Amino acid sequence: MRLISISLVLLLSCCATTLETVYVPAENTGWKQGYGVNKPGVTLIEYIPSNESIDNWSRIFTIQFLEGMRDSTSTTSQTLRSIMLTNCPNTKWDVIAEENSSVTYERATLGCKGGNEYEIARLLKGNDGIHRISYTAKNPISEAERNKWLKAFSEAYVEKGGHRVIVSP
Repeated sequence: MRLISISLVLLLSCCATTLETVYVPAENTGWKQGYGVNKPGVTLIEYIPSNESIDNWSRIFTIQFLEGMRDSTSTTSQTLRSIMLTNCPNTKWDVIAEENSSVTYERATLGCKGGNEYEIARLLKGNDGIHRISYTAKNPISEAERNKWLKAFSEAYVEKGGHRVIVSP
């Protein structure tokens, strides 16, 4: 079983300094990289179903690293929620779980520019920044699919140099 974090590690391997990444125990069969960027302060990789394009996807899995972000995951979650509500007042946002160094939430944006989106996401605090992993669909997420991604996200963790990161207080 190949895990999705492999491609992010390859994308980050071009950097001179070892960066933190996030390990997500999710099967990547049937997915391909649709988009990726690695620039100062932001690393992003998006996976889409193998038979879709980045311009026309039904589901997307995203791993994002905000290098240098020092806010708590709670503050980051509140900031993202505010941005979403400003851009789409019909956004429904629910925090599922909150711990010292992570927040898991789901959101639904209905009737907004770009169409409906349903998302499950987790923010994880590392020592080098904030990591965001998300699964987004354009149609409502089934209970089985929701549970699969929630399980994978709950088992995700930040790593650096192949070792699990212990977040400094």
